Amino acid sequence: MKPQNEFEKNVVSASANLPSLTDRQLQWGLDNSIQYVARYNKQKYTCTKCGHQWQSDTKKNYVKCPHCGTRLLVHEGLKKVYNETAYFTVMTACEGYQVMRSVVVRCTMKVGSPAVYDWAEVMQRWIAADGTYVNFARLRQTFNTMYFDLWLFRTALILRQRNAIYDRIYSGTVCPYMSIIPELRRRGLKRSLYRHFSFNLIVGLLRNNSKIETLLKMNQKSLLHKFLIGRCNIDDYWPSIKICFRNHYLVKDANIWCDYIDMLKYLGKDIRNAKYVCPMDLKKAHDKAVQKKIKKEVEEEIDSPDFLLKELRYKESKSKFLGLAFSDGLIHIKLIESVKDMILEGKVMHHCVGHYYTKEDSLIFSATVSGKRIETVEVSISQMKVVQCRGVCNKMTQYHNRIIKLVENNLSLIQSRVSA
Repeated sequence: MKPQNEFEKNVVSASANLPSLTDRQLQWGLDNSIQYVARYNKQKYTCTKCGHQWQSDTKKNYVKCPHCGTRLLVHEGLKKVYNETAYFTVMTACEGYQVMRSVVVRCTMKVGSPAVYDWAEVMQRWIAADGTYVNFARLRQTFNTMYFDLWLFRTALILRQRNAIYDRIYSGTVCPYMSIIPELRRRGLKRSLYRHFSFNLIVGLLRNNSKIETLLKMNQKSLLHKFLIGRCNIDDYWPSIKICFRNHYLVKDANIWCDYIDMLKYLGKDIRNAKYVCPMDLKKAHDKAVQKKIKKEVEEEIDSPDFLLKELRYKESKSKFLGLAFSDGLIHIKLIESVKDMILEGKVMHHCVGHYYTKEDSLIFSATVSGKRIETVEVSISQMKVVQCRGVCNKMTQYHNRIIKLVENNLSLIQSRVSA
């Protein structure tokens, strides 16, 4: 694409002076973006990164290779080849622009041999000091595939038109070896926070979003992440957040805390009172509010004259997804198909899912084992990912990771309903 305006011309000119990725940055990406495997077979571990083998009578979930020092995920069996694709991001300051450089690594791990890599820098976000940005990217395979990030490594990395796809791509962990423009440093962006960097954070800071800057400087990382992904409006919670600042209260789980504040509003509590907003035990306070809210909600909604209308609206909004269910033999996951069942799920599981039938962008599933509810799963339709997965009283069960993996393995089934 040819530059269409003066800003794009300046960026294209500056791109000629962008330095190449250093060996140190690339090696960090290879070490930290790939989940390496240790195959365990006949009391022998084999590191798929360096190929080293060693004996052990004990099988663990994770082990450390005694040769290369890599933390390895243990996989038991006879599989000989493992393939992994991952992203990492490098931050580079270039002629007054902040460049977020996304790198894809394709790794082939053969048991008994060192891992083999193929990598390419596939996308660049060139961001000016005022938050204006353009995208550089390689071409993607789009024909006859449901994936949107099948990059063609051998195509040119050049200026491209705006495309929402670029915003949907998760670019992985940010490399700590970076350079940052002065405008970001003045707004509180520190290298030590590199694991929390994101495109939305960078643009928000440069566009003088004072609330994002304040959350960053007050070290409210969980709240910052929640609002940056755009799942809720920060203004709805700002009065309560300011109470947290004044009382030096750190929100460690933004999802639970925001749910808690929403319930306080519903129950008519003062959301500017530190007694409610800053509980010593957030989980206990949240669970107590859940019980009060569900009790009030069940009483009001089932007996209300418009309850049938809510049922009809919910089933209409989720009509594409009705009947969705999948299983791995032990765990059965099924879409909650009515408001009544949603309220019942929340009541039985002692969490706040009972009012989630109003969430247009969410699908709520109930995971059961032998007919017993064990966890409730929320999936974002727009982002096509698991937002949260909670058991009784918001606790995680022994099946937690298995449930999430089962849902993720069936996201294509959900996506097919969206496209239908």
